[in-house]
This record gives sequence, structure tokens and C-alpha cells, in this order.
Amino acid sequence: MTKEEIVAQARELRRADELEESQALLLKLLEEYGDDPLVLYEIGGSYDVLGEEKAAIPYYQKAIDTGLDGSDLQECLVCLGSSQRVTGEFENAVETLQQAVEQFPDNNSGKVFLALAYYSDGQEDEAVSLLLDLLLKTTKDEDILAYTDALDYYKDNLDEVWDE
Repeated sequence: MTKEEIVAQARELRRADELEESQALLLKLLEEYGDDPLVLYEIGGSYDVLGEEKAAIPYYQKAIDTGLDGSDLQECLVCLGSSQRVTGEFENAVETLQQAVEQFPDNNSGKVFLALAYYSDGQEDEAVSLLLDLLLKTTKDEDILAYTDALDYYKDNLDEVWDE
């Protein structure tokens, strides 16, 4: 089987919730393709779904450093940032997820995870503002859309209070 076929099989095993089998396949693949960005990314993802985010982080980082690109890079940046956040690396998570949003501005998943990282990093205003902006750009809910002007204003003026 080719590298791509083995990766596809590992992904299918993950979808079938056969996580250990998927990881075993990928770790065996790593022996032959130790510097392949896709293999490294998939191993990071394997550790991630097993709840071993600390183990996933170096694989994600190496996948990026060795040239991962396209949609795999976008997903890897989001997964790396999410793993950094849940392991308490809040500043790194913000930096990684900002990179994901800058490189892939049309992909909203990076923005949602960036908002979570902002919140965890004590940047609550940025988190709420980003989520409001994303909500206004993506919702089709007429009840919310009726307040578009107000919500658009508030996303940039969260702390404003009128005394009179």
C-alpha cells in the first residue's frame, strides 16, 4: 500500500472509533516517512483524539515546519492551537490561531478556536467581539439579524455604558 492509502485507512479507522489501531498504523508509517509533513500531522491528530494533546503538539509543529500545506495546514494550525490552549499554553495558542485566521481568513473554525484561546488568555473582550462578528457574518437567524446594527456596534464597544 502507498503512504496515501495507509493514511486514508488510518483516517477511516479513526472515524470508526478504532483509535489505537489507527495510531499503530501511523506510527509504523512514521518509521519510513519520519519527515513527511502529512504523516506527522496525522500522528499529531491521532494523539489528539486519544486525549494526549501534549504528545500531539510536537508532531503538529514538525508537520508545519516540514512544509504541510493547503487544507491540511489549516486544520493542523487549528488543532495545534486547540491543543496548546487545553494544555495551558494560552499565549502560544493565540499566536498559532491568529496565524490560522490570517492564512485562511475564509475558514471560520480558526476564528472560533481563536475566540476560545482569547478567552483562556484573559482577553475576554477580543473573544466576545470575534464571536459576535462571526455570528453576524454567518447567521441566518432572523431574530438575531433584526439586531445587526446594534450587535455590530457592541462588538467594538463592549464596555460602553450610557449614564443618561
